[in-house]
Amino acid sequence: MIIRRIAILLLMLLLVVSAGCGSEQKKMPAAQLPDVKIAVVGAVVPMGTTDLLAGFIPEHREVPSQKALMEFDEDLMRTLSSETRRKYDFISPGLGADPTVKRFPKQNGALAYWTEIGKKNGMDVLILPQILHWKERQGSAAGVREAAAINISTYLIDVRGKGALLSRSVYNEQQMGLSSNLLQFDSFVKRGGRWVTARELSGEAMKKLIEDFGL
Repeated sequence: MIIRRIAILLLMLLLVVSAGCGSEQKKMPAAQLPDVKIAVVGAVVPMGTTDLLAGFIPEHREVPSQKALMEFDEDLMRTLSSETRRKYDFISPGLGADPTVKRFPKQNGALAYWTEIGKKNGMDVLILPQILHWKERQGSAAGVREAAAINISTYLIDVRGKGALLSRSVYNEQQMGLSSNLLQFDSFVKRGGRWVTARELSGEAMKKLIEDFGL
């Protein structure tokens, strides 16, 4: 029995090392974003396809509570301020998520809308997080009935001129146990060998967007 457990552990480590080597070969560093005026928009929950800049709204999605949205905004500003050497302004959340606002391609679509918001606030670039799915952990750090899951697309928008989408950082993650996916062994260890919350997963999304956007 002990030999079998050791063999399984060695197999896990081998899979993690192999996966890590492959990802390192494919990973390209993001271009450094120049010194510009950047505003962070409070997290938006798209209400329909006209609110989206790309992608689609998942079926059977769950949305975050107001408390979770406030915590997300606070965490994002704190993470950006502590892990980058830039100054950020904040634009109040909720803009662009009104289902009564009709938007049409090439007229007042989402990109044009946020470009106008950026201009009105005297910014050069906007960081816009859109939360497409937010499922809270059902259980505890030791064991869960349902694991936390999030799907967040964050956009880097140049609002100068006519506006342009510079980059998109996607984080779509549901924590899985080792028995379901051995390739998540590395993530399992980094998370302290426990089941994390949706808020903790969103922290990983924030670190990813910093790297993706060259902040």
